[in-house]
Amino acid sequence: MNCHVDTTRIGDRIAFDAQRFRSIMRSMVAGVTVITTSHEGRAHGMTATAFSSVSAEPPTILIVLNRSTRTHPLLSASRHFVVNLLAEDQIELGQRFAGKHDNQFDGVSCAENDFGVPVIEGSAANLECVTVGEMNVGTHTVFIGRVTGGGVSAISPLVYHDGSYKVVTSRDAAQ
Repeated sequence: MNCHVDTTRIGDRIAFDAQRFRSIMRSMVAGVTVITTSHEGRAHGMTATAFSSVSAEPPTILIVLNRSTRTHPLLSASRHFVVNLLAEDQIELGQRFAGKHDNQFDGVSCAENDFGVPVIEGSAANLECVTVGEMNVGTHTVFIGRVTGGGVSAISPLVYHDGSYKVVTSRDAAQ
């Protein structure tokens, strides 16, 4: 399924500037993920916080990538990706995959799934997905992924809020 949403017509009716929108979005807490993919033997990943559950039956999620990223064309061609929810001790990985490094995976412990997509070891959770839909919205593409596998650990996740990484402390530990 491919679909295009014409946001220019919507923008004519709603006066809301991008800077204010970004400021509001920065106030929201989001899990820090590294989206990994591989196409024709070339692995790539990027840090992203635009990730959400869509449905439990069948298990489906969505991720949102700017079309100008290096990961976008590889993921679009491959149709397979992994959402790696970073653990509290993986701030360096969040920073590494947010930048433009030619050797992103150097020194990173990864396994490969059945489609050759890197799964970052030590992450708080991961979801292996196959793309079942794409929709272009503004400068980004929403990828709909059917979950084909995954795992979760007892490690606390890394989150992002107001421009910086934070660690979630469980209520049990805080009491």
